[in-house]
Amino acid sequence: MRRKAGLNRSNGAFVGIDEAGRVCRSDQQSAILLCGGARSGKGNLITRWLVDGAIGDKNGSHNIINMDWKGQDSPIASLQVTQGGRIYTFNPRRKRDQPSHHINPLSHLMASSPTLVADALLSSASWIPYTDPKAAYFEGMAQKLNAAVSISLVRKNGNVTLPEIADKVAGLGTATEEWLDMEYEISIQPEPEIREIATDLRKLREGNSDAGGFAGIKNEIARSYTCLMDSQMRDALSPPFDFCFSDLTRENSPPAMVSIMEDLEYAEVSGPVIRALYTCALVFKRRAPTARPQFWCLNEIGNIGAWPLAETLATISAGFGIRTAYVVQSTRQLENLKRGASEVIPNSCGTAIYMGTRSTQQAALISRQLGKITLSFDDITTQTRARAAKSKAMLDMVLHYADPINAAMTAAHQDQLINHQQKMARELRSVDEVINEKNDRAYVFMPGVLERPFYAQIPKYWTCRDLAGKYLGDPFHAKPGTVEIATWLGQRHRKIITEPVPPQYADWPQYRDSGQWSYVKGYRP
Repeated sequence: MRRKAGLNRSNGAFVGIDEAGRVCRSDQQSAILLCGGARSGKGNLITRWLVDGAIGDKNGSHNIINMDWKGQDSPIASLQVTQGGRIYTFNPRRKRDQPSHHINPLSHLMASSPTLVADALLSSASWIPYTDPKAAYFEGMAQKLNAAVSISLVRKNGNVTLPEIADKVAGLGTATEEWLDMEYEISIQPEPEIREIATDLRKLREGNSDAGGFAGIKNEIARSYTCLMDSQMRDALSPPFDFCFSDLTRENSPPAMVSIMEDLEYAEVSGPVIRALYTCALVFKRRAPTARPQFWCLNEIGNIGAWPLAETLATISAGFGIRTAYVVQSTRQLENLKRGASEVIPNSCGTAIYMGTRSTQQAALISRQLGKITLSFDDITTQTRARAAKSKAMLDMVLHYADPINAAMTAAHQDQLINHQQKMARELRSVDEVINEKNDRAYVFMPGVLERPFYAQIPKYWTCRDLAGKYLGDPFHAKPGTVEIATWLGQRHRKIITEPVPPQYADWPQYRDSGQWSYVKGYRP
């Protein structure tokens, strides 16, 4: 069944090993849902996606954009050179000795673009999303004002950055020369709707700038730019820039991995920046749908707060050449993105992988999705009665001269009942069996591809011989300077060699700053 469905091909996202020991991959473009509790082994799947070089199709590998909250994936997967891949790292905290590349999440806003206004509105909707029906007016007006400032600055300067917008909107409602200049730029835009915003701003400024709705709008904008108070984040979003998401869509560009590293405890504050990065990547890929496809690993995406665009990605991103993988501990986390997303996103994913389920509600859903089986067993009571009834019929015929024809018919009927079996329906996996499943096992659903789900093994990545030499040590668990790999002699710990990077790789972004590269001893790229 799985071979006919094409799951045993060499390309595609790894989804597990079946009961026959065959590697199963999915090369379709529809989204993936990976749902598993903490410490359930999700990282073994994610690491494989990042390092095995199989993400892609028969036409080549995909570019990867990975959300790395722990700062764990990037060090492990830093051997992209084995796949000819460049690595760009958005790392404002400069974690794990990884590079810190400057990226402009608003680089898609260009004065020459015919979709400038639409793109600015899209970016503003991701920056200040709708979160509460009671605050919809303030959030909507804040979106419009933010878009107006963005458009005006782009048309004046040719481009814009988030720190520039933050500095401008900080003067909102004041009579400073800088803000009055900003109002003027808004007032001379060709779109009447944008000019109207400037008129409203002037009236509010000349009246009471802290009154009623205007105060609410100011608060929404100020709250969204709180993250720019952080000097580390501000620096990472300021020029000179090392990378633009348009680099991923250029013709004949080499494969690349973009790693977005941010500490999980800052997720609520830094959420707007992360949403802006993904929105920028989406716009550039939308402009070049035939460029190299992309694989987005949206790890713990529910932590970044409301982002309605995430739901849209599950339904339409395949048409742009983007395959999204939603990684969550529970589907309820998707509700943080948009009301109803916990239903829409799983329903839009062509592949769903469940492992390490601890929630009774989630386990009950999986149990129902797995379906039921029919069990047959001997009905001891009925069979015993049938034997007794047959014996009585035969004895009545012999001892009491009963009608032999009736006795024979009764005996024949009882012969059938002697072999009678009872049937009952049972869940393929009960709720408690789903909850108590081993961490290295997963239930894989691929509706439309497989007639029924399959039970997969998810091995630890360091026990896979085909991955040896493709990854470096885990910064949390590996002994410094070593890495565990699988060899034909079994598990071994190998030394990590660090030396000056060869000249042909010296200009690659992952080696440019340090001038050093690392690899596993015996597996020099």
